[in-house]
Amino acid sequence: MRILTTCIFLAAVVASSAAIGQVKGPGTYYVSVEKTDERLAPAANAKSTNVLRTRQAVEVLEVKGQWARVTKYYDGQVEGVPGQVARWVAVKDLSAARPADEVAKSDEPEIAKLLTGSDDFARYRKAFIKASQELIQRKQCSVQDFKEVGGWSKSTNFPNKPVYFTYCGGMTKQNRVYLNAATGEVFR
Repeated sequence: MRILTTCIFLAAVVASSAAIGQVKGPGTYYVSVEKTDERLAPAANAKSTNVLRTRQAVEVLEVKGQWARVTKYYDGQVEGVPGQVARWVAVKDLSAARPADEVAKSDEPEIAKLLTGSDDFARYRKAFIKASQELIQRKQCSVQDFKEVGGWSKSTNFPNKPVYFTYCGGMTKQNRVYLNAATGEVFR
């Protein structure tokens, strides 16, 4: 009995250390929690300068204890602090594999299954489905467009707003359709 208990304990320790230690060194990793802070030093009480969300990719440049550096060092005056700083993320919030996004519910329309690859699908599911259905009804987009593109991507042109884009009618810039997921506004 003692041997069985010891084996179970060791298996649990190995499994938990493997989950925590997924970030072994430099490389591309993904945020595995709903959101995590980028901090200006490898410490939980360091100034937060940005928030990263689930499935967002980061390039880890260095690992120091339980922290991963995700930017080069730069002048701290930009952040209102003296000296050189870099952005750090807690290792426990990163994963080597991109987490799967929440899948479409079975009672949702078929289009929902084509949108599960969208950035932040779990958060903006209803807005993505509604906008996609309206675009298809107005014949501005086709089901095939969503099959090819795989959903909505976060736009870097609107960093402070929940604006996403997809392509309808081709993969060129003029075929981009934008959606403000907070307001439901669709625009080109």
